[in-house]
Amino acid sequence: MAAETDLIIGPWRASRMTGRLTRGGEVREVEPKVIDLLYLLAGRRGEVLSRDEILSAVWPGVTVGEDALSRCVFKLRKALDDDPRAPVFVETIPKRGYRLIGETEAAGPPRRRPWPLILAALGGLAVLAVALLLILRPSASQVEAARLIRRGDDLYFQFNRRGNEAAMTLYERALASDPGSVAARSGLANALVQQAIRYGDPPPDRTTLSQALKVGATRTAEARARLDRARDLATAAVAARPDDPVALKALGFTLSARGDLAGAEDAYRRALKADPDAWGVLINLGEVADLRGDGAAALGHLERAYGAMGRLYGQEAQKIGPWQAELGVDVARRHAAAGRMAEAEAWYRKVLAETPLHPGATVGLAGALAGRGDREGARRLCRELVERTGPNDGCGKWL
Repeated sequence: MAAETDLIIGPWRASRMTGRLTRGGEVREVEPKVIDLLYLLAGRRGEVLSRDEILSAVWPGVTVGEDALSRCVFKLRKALDDDPRAPVFVETIPKRGYRLIGETEAAGPPRRRPWPLILAALGGLAVLAVALLLILRPSASQVEAARLIRRGDDLYFQFNRRGNEAAMTLYERALASDPGSVAARSGLANALVQQAIRYGDPPPDRTTLSQALKVGATRTAEARARLDRARDLATAAVAARPDDPVALKALGFTLSARGDLAGAEDAYRRALKADPDAWGVLINLGEVADLRGDGAAALGHLERAYGAMGRLYGQEAQKIGPWQAELGVDVARRHAAAGRMAEAEAWYRKVLAETPLHPGATVGLAGALAGRGDREGARRLCRELVERTGPNDGCGKWL
């Protein structure tokens, strides 16, 4: 497709000349390699292009790793608001490559052609378009499954017992509607693991995998049955789509709950190769590192997760909002525990810049200031917190 020709894909208009995607009044700047990839796929819409074909076309004469392609596909999907679990535009074909499945058309000026040829061409294109539409269009059951999965994901990320149980019900319904759904299998696997480690009967006093493993919660007969089913679901999801970061994350979570830390780490790293900004994977990798006793590696993973959350906040605010500040405070406390007070103070300030008056970050920063002699600064912070949000036990010593 010529560089001067704009491309229409769904609601988006892509311009190779300007490097922009536009939708209505919205404008998104796109990296040159990302838009090159879009034009390459659009030029052979519906065909599966192998990784080698794409690498040689987008990076001609340059040797790059497959990570570069994975990041490029990730950025293209992000720019198009395309969900890899239920793609509308860019589809991953396991062990083969990628193809563009969205409706596209060139938006440049048409060439003058004799009318008989134009009519014949249009007739042939119409037949081809109808055939492709019938092949690539999701079925009604797949559309319904995708709807149920989205609602299930929102409930799952509340991370409470009721939300988890409701999510499981929706994932089960999605599988009944679309038995081959990778996203439904992955979501149900995650929820089963959460059920095993957090929500046993009677309700346990634990919130993390580390705590569950420590007290042996995953070794009960009931927990093992849940984890066996979770493993089967996640394994089937990865078999169907080996490069899917959501499926790989579910497999890693399941393996870690079963005590297979090496297998979990391998699955998580494969997920990050497909999606470098998979913040949930990075958090889980941090927990695996903690279980191995490698605090430095855990801290690195958690810092990367916080950064990824910031980059994706606009797209995943409902999932990220309740947890990013807590993660940042955890990072700050880890620095403080290691005696790196300057780094701890910087992290507390970073959290408060994004989430003003956060209690944990405010109390933590007050402690850091007092520790270096600025007790008045600590008092100011705590006074404002209490005046604006109410009493706080952590601030008592500074007031």
